[in-house]
Amino acid sequence: MRPSEMFIVSFAVLGLGACSGGESGPEHRHPASPSAEQVPEGRRSIAVQVGASGYSPSEVAAAAGEEVRLVFTRTSDEGCGQQLVFPDLDIRRDLPLDEAVPVDITMPTSGTITFTCGMGMYRGAVVVR
Repeated sequence: MRPSEMFIVSFAVLGLGACSGGESGPEHRHPASPSAEQVPEGRRSIAVQVGASGYSPSEVAAAAGEEVRLVFTRTSDEGCGQQLVFPDLDIRRDLPLDEAVPVDITMPTSGTITFTCGMGMYRGAVVVR
């Protein structure tokens, strides 16, 4: 995967408090992400809500090689939705309550890109179709 196909996040420490409802301190903040409203030309935007019971929708589809912007919005303080992780892409984002957080990805030629909460309790996927 080319560096232009994913965000590279420098993040050294994951505190369990981020997924158990604790406050997120400065050590859990990430560099500014692109605006959720300004989707680059040729990139499709897909909205994903993060509620008390997980992701909605929990699975979305994209074409092979398609560039997509997933926009995650946490709508509840309950549950483990305070952090988002794309394990295979080494992407991690904090999800502030009621704020849209964009994640740009380029789909592989086949397969699935998975995402979870920081503790791996909520699970979701972008599937190549």
